[in-house]
Formats: sequence, structure tokens, C-alpha cells
Amino acid sequence: MELKQKYIRDSGYDLDDDFTDFLHKVDPVLAYKIGKYIEDHVTEVPDNPLRSHVLGGVVMHENKPVTFALELVKQKGLLVSLTNLIFISMDEYLDLINLNYYIKSNESSRQPITDNKRSILAI
Repeated sequence: MELKQKYIRDSGYDLDDDFTDFLHKVDPVLAYKIGKYIEDHVTEVPDNPLRSHVLGGVVMHENKPVTFALELVKQKGLLVSLTNLIFISMDEYLDLINLNYYIKSNESSRQPITDNKRSILAI
């Protein structure tokens, strides 16, 4: 007997292998929290096929902050591609906040990510 695939809600993201490999290596509860945080708080990303965007994020896990950097790409007419995810130090996360490259979790302060010319890929 063949099992039917259950419905999976379309999240509106394309997940690259590096992104999913990272989530498979960490604690499943932490992976869920990070995924849920990204799904709930990542805003519109401008189209730019030649450059990726790096955003910092933080979730609470076992009463400790866990900071991470999310790399994403948006090409015109395609879904946002989540290309990579890594853990970063709190200092690196604060640097991303100072550059305004972080995932804003406060609903009133959510803004679209601007296509700034500064590169922060060397985290």
C-alpha cells in the first residue's frame, strides 16, 4: 500500500542544501525555533541576482540567546532563496544590528531590506 503525501504548506522560500544541512545538524527544537523565526519575521527582499543579503537573528533556546546569520538571495520573479545559515557570536550579531542588517522581530519596526551598496559578506 502506498502512502499519500500529506499537504505541506508552501512557505514561499527556496531552501538551498547548505541551509537545510545546517538545520539537520543542530538540535531539532532549535532548528524549529530558527525556522519559525525566519518564517515569521523575514520581510520583503529586493531583487538582486548578483548579490546575497546577510541578516542576523537571535532566538532563545534553553534560556540562552542563540545568534545566527542568514544568507539569502532574491532574483526577479523567483522565490527568496535561503542559501546558508551559520551560528555567529553575540559581537558579530551586534555588528549586524549596527549596520541595520538584522531580522526585525518587532512588528511596528519591520521594514523592507534595502539594497545597500556596502558588503558585509566577511562576517
